[in-house]
Amino acid sequence: MKNKNERLAYRLGGILERLNAGERISVNDLAETYGVTPRTIQRDIAERLAFLEDKFLEKGPGYYRLDKAKLGHLCQADIERFSRFSSVQDMFPKIDQRFYQEQLIRSIQVKGFQYEDIKPRQRDFDRLQQAIEQHRRIEFHYTKAGQEDGKYYRLDPYRLLNKNGIWYLVGLSADDGGERTFCFSQIRAINEKVETFTPDETLLAKIDNSDSIYYGNQLAEIVIRVTAHAAPYFLRRSLLPNQELIRKLDDGGLLLACKNVNEMEVVPIVQYWIPHLSIISPADIQDKMLARLKRYLENN
Repeated sequence: MKNKNERLAYRLGGILERLNAGERISVNDLAETYGVTPRTIQRDIAERLAFLEDKFLEKGPGYYRLDKAKLGHLCQADIERFSRFSSVQDMFPKIDQRFYQEQLIRSIQVKGFQYEDIKPRQRDFDRLQQAIEQHRRIEFHYTKAGQEDGKYYRLDPYRLLNKNGIWYLVGLSADDGGERTFCFSQIRAINEKVETFTPDETLLAKIDNSDSIYYGNQLAEIVIRVTAHAAPYFLRRSLLPNQELIRKLDDGGLLLACKNVNEMEVVPIVQYWIPHLSIISPADIQDKMLARLKRYLENN
């Protein structure tokens, strides 16, 4: 049986996780889930999670939701650390409470990405979210990065995803059924259609369980060799998208696989870790990366 502080840490962590994931949380539902009163949940949010004060788009009394431009700032370690501290902060003098909260919040802000501001496009974002929830087909104009002219697309929208601070729309093409990913900031002239669709549960599971965002343009597997020097970092946690360990090498290095990813989700990370990472397969990705680096060095 958990003690009072453990129960509180568990509750605060659950609230933070839901808010950080973009959920619209209900005070009454949370109270029922955790076996406390609605007033306790409101106190948790108002006092113990006070660092979220200026980040709410919807702020009580019955429902809370974070500003979509502020989502995803906390990793799991941040959530666990803050919920543990918040569960015992009453044991500290007030001045120490303020000091520790400031330190925790500062560490989160330093580590966070610079998230794109979608407030000017909030109405479009909400329309897409509504279409996803209602399984409504949409049509929109999209201009690819670096191009001046775009074109119209018809899509069955599945998810809005945030990757490194940038929002993407993922779905199935209404024309050929192929998986597609679009950058939200490049979507314009959204039109919800009368037609509805039945979501493919397999694709939904794939989206929810994958680190990739490049649906419809993925490689089945990219194999990467890691030197013994860098191996501990990749064993500690997954630094590559959809990272899997193939085997440990005799020299202390690793052979890793990234499955169902786009090469541009992997290559920048490999470049960052040069000379400790190299792409083994497909070999042409390593060759193209080295050729680009060579051109860069020759021209700079």
